[in-house]
Amino acid sequence: MASKNRKKKTVKNRKPPSSYIVVSKTYFEDYVKTAHKLMRLIGLQPSDFDALSKRAKQQIMKLRIAPIRVRAEKGDTVPRPYINLFNWMMGYYMKTTYYGDPSYNILRLEYFTYLQSLRFYITAYDPEDNFLPIDQLEHLHKIKESLLKYEEENEREDFYINTNRLMRTLFLYTSQPNYRYYTSKDTQEVNYAKAVFEYQVNVSSIEPERKIFYMNGKKRSSFRLGYYDLWNPDYSTVPIMAEIPQRILQEVNMEEEHSESDPDATEICLPVFIQNHALHRFSERMDATDNYFRNISFSMTFKYPAVVTAINGQRLIKAIDDKLNCIGYFPFFEQNGSVLLLSFLPLASPITPEGSTLFNELGVLMEDSKYIGLDKLSFYIKTDFASVPKLEKALRKAGLWHLTDIQPKSETERREYLFLKRYFEESNETYSAPV
Repeated sequence: MASKNRKKKTVKNRKPPSSYIVVSKTYFEDYVKTAHKLMRLIGLQPSDFDALSKRAKQQIMKLRIAPIRVRAEKGDTVPRPYINLFNWMMGYYMKTTYYGDPSYNILRLEYFTYLQSLRFYITAYDPEDNFLPIDQLEHLHKIKESLLKYEEENEREDFYINTNRLMRTLFLYTSQPNYRYYTSKDTQEVNYAKAVFEYQVNVSSIEPERKIFYMNGKKRSSFRLGYYDLWNPDYSTVPIMAEIPQRILQEVNMEEEHSESDPDATEICLPVFIQNHALHRFSERMDATDNYFRNISFSMTFKYPAVVTAINGQRLIKAIDDKLNCIGYFPFFEQNGSVLLLSFLPLASPITPEGSTLFNELGVLMEDSKYIGLDKLSFYIKTDFASVPKLEKALRKAGLWHLTDIQPKSETERREYLFLKRYFEESNETYSAPV
């Protein structure tokens, strides 16, 4: 009896592939509207698209392209929350940015959903197939010439370049030297079951190389430092492992100007490693910034490496931001053909050139500077320096004023410190930080 009561398994009716390529009236009309906007963008008129027969248009429209999906490379250890974030950002980007001049109002999602098929069709169509009449081929050729000319003159609109640009930006937020770096590649597959082209961005992870250094008889665990090439015209998402020319570490006057490293030059370059302490100090002292800012700084620092000599004779690698402004220094240690970044010093450190000048101008001790907050970026962003002109003058003279222009990761209001006003307005009194 029990067997009679069992429900029979049913298989849902699957749509035949032909049903996915049926061009509905709504799809047809939306496609034509978007194509009209593209014609204007590439210097033609809507009538140049309308000149195509309905049969030719429908043939083009049958070439469907699915929305872009971001997926983890098969077997890779990319966290699921990251994949969800990447997909959300990809969708948001496609729905809120424009292909070409925004005045033509062609959203990237519209271009990808409709007009990519037009591009593929007119560039891949073989006239010898004799599927279309001669006059239709002439219309297609006219559109093809104008579209390819526009693409040649506007390379930054390339689909792959824009996808890489978005993914690299996301990787600047998520990649960490002591965790993982991320990279991606585009793939195209034909889903025959649904008769559609599927574009995917496959994300893979790069585990950091680890190395042990020995300093004063103690082990120093470290991670190979990498950065993203911000100058690659194709917006490559592959991180570059940081190196620094040995000559820069040894030369005395490299602090005068930044020297762009040349990967093709025949010189000895040492791999760069970083320890957790340096990453922690960077985050602690550049406290109004995020991981994106830190990775940008790594990119700039090792694209344009420079080394200075501290007041105590110690050699320091200059950390710079995207405007080539110095934001701090990395004390380093060289051993067995490799460089280890030990820590991160703020500009307002007594041994840096800027910090030495600042301390002399203000007449403060190191304990006072920490209490005031001179060792943290948030101090320069939040403080109302108009209320303490002496401090502003000293920061400008010491070369720290550019820190006040760095944009924080979140909205921050400037505020004045009463104890700062008290300290700097009482010129003949000594102020000490409380214990």
